[in-house]
Amino acid sequence: MVILVIAVTVFVLLPLAAFAQASLGIETGAATGLGTRDLKEIIAAVVRIILGFLGIIAVIIIIYGGYTWMTAAGNEDKIKDAKRILVNAVIGLAIILAAFGIVSYVIARLSEATREPVEEPGRDRGGFEGGLGALGGGILSSVYPEPGANDVPRNTLIMVTFKEEMDASTIIESQNRPAACQNFPEGITCGYLKASGDEPTVRIINRSQDNQVLGADEVVAVTADNRNFVFDPVQYLGSPDGTTDYSINLTDQLDKKSGAPAFLIGGYTWSFQVSAVLDLTPPQLESVIPVSPPAVPKNTIVQFNFNEAVNVLTATGQATGNPDEGLKTILISYKDGENNLHYVTGQATISNRFRTVEFVSDLACEVNGQPVEENSCGVRPTCFPGNEEITALIKAAMVDQSGNTTDIFSGITDAAANSFDGNNNGQAEGQPADNFSSTFTTTDAVDLTPPEAISINPEQGSDIVPKNSAIKAQFNERLRSATLNSENFTVFEFACNGPAFPQNLSCYPEGGFSVYKEEGNNQTKAVLKTYYPYLNPLTIYNPRLTAGIQDLYQNCFKPAIGPCADGQVSPGCQ
Repeated sequence: MVILVIAVTVFVLLPLAAFAQASLGIETGAATGLGTRDLKEIIAAVVRIILGFLGIIAVIIIIYGGYTWMTAAGNEDKIKDAKRILVNAVIGLAIILAAFGIVSYVIARLSEATREPVEEPGRDRGGFEGGLGALGGGILSSVYPEPGANDVPRNTLIMVTFKEEMDASTIIESQNRPAACQNFPEGITCGYLKASGDEPTVRIINRSQDNQVLGADEVVAVTADNRNFVFDPVQYLGSPDGTTDYSINLTDQLDKKSGAPAFLIGGYTWSFQVSAVLDLTPPQLESVIPVSPPAVPKNTIVQFNFNEAVNVLTATGQATGNPDEGLKTILISYKDGENNLHYVTGQATISNRFRTVEFVSDLACEVNGQPVEENSCGVRPTCFPGNEEITALIKAAMVDQSGNTTDIFSGITDAAANSFDGNNNGQAEGQPADNFSSTFTTTDAVDLTPPEAISINPEQGSDIVPKNSAIKAQFNERLRSATLNSENFTVFEFACNGPAFPQNLSCYPEGGFSVYKEEGNNQTKAVLKTYYPYLNPLTIYNPRLTAGIQDLYQNCFKPAIGPCADGQVSPGCQ
């Protein structure tokens, strides 16, 4: 009977799983109100429940056989029956365990075979291969548009953030400055793309037109810090008549500032699909943190969350204390007791897939005239002035009468050069109408409590995890977005596990990954998203969170404090 049930389970349900996925799919399930969970996952769970139930029955039979033998009182017939029961029960249990292994293997194979993303333009690379984990695991921190993105506007900018400084001369031909670069501020490197031979070192490839590559003089490249680069095609991408598939190839001709090559042979390639329309909608602010009341500890940072990606060039930089120098688009200020206006010095950074900008003061922290103690990062935090009302100002860009940006460095713009809509009326009106300001009040105290992870998903030891599942870690408070990056939250094959992150890029997901945040209930969830072809099937992975993750008060996460499995003491638990 046991063997019959197992045979029905393995040889009937599994073919049904493959058939149902191919004929119905999860879209039909959602339309009929049956949920959106993958059918293979449901069948896998059902099969495991059945096998677990059969395992319990087998154990009960073994106990019954043992009891029969123990109470046989020397009766040879009863002993013979007991032996037969035990042998059959052990054979049945072995079959159940084997069936469990077979089911897990087949379901994993089905996932691998059927989880092709139907809306993943990046999967057809047109002969251009990716860079073996360069995004996330290698030198790349983030790219825009996101790999596999659809409905990308024709007037999009292409943005790339590296983890370390690059040799800009291998990317930008700054000696050949186009007219668009003439009025840029001092310190900005601007020019056409650098060419190596007949093609640029950054290739913008139209895969819908026989893999045609834009020429070096058809793209303007700009950087302010040699880490964040913006590429602006002279002509709009795509066509007004339909969608167009593009790939961006950062070639192996790019060098780091040290002179070492940035990529392996072939470089790094990602793909996306451009729509037939232009983006004429200005960006808006979703939230700003902190906002008083109540007053906040003075070692806070200021976080601005936008509803779309913003131009990295307009949202980052060093505030010098002079509103006419350095960072001009985000100004943090306060008035002293004599009503004199002071601008806070500090640094603005961008993160969260180019949607979050954060300002960190560089003023030393003191309490009662004494330096504050070191925080969980092993450093003393920086602070805003204590017991003051601080004003945070975001400036819109200068625009013409039609709302078109005339100076991208004069204010915040999005990835299509639309000026910031600070008054949320849906129009780009420029300065001063669209300037936005908020205030918060500081106390003279500092917050030195480190953040804690309160849950992780997938949980420790999970199996049959879909290979395109996001990896998430929920924290007990809001986090500093700039520290949620692939240097502090990563995933690699368990076979590469060690005290340091693997140097071998083949240990990381081939299509790369990015890290961003989700917010809710004054808590932050760190999310790691992998890209096609996602994680390798039938492979154990090791996600890792480091102490580099910080809260809004610059306190480092302590990996020794986190979610605990039953009976677990270390690591990962108090």
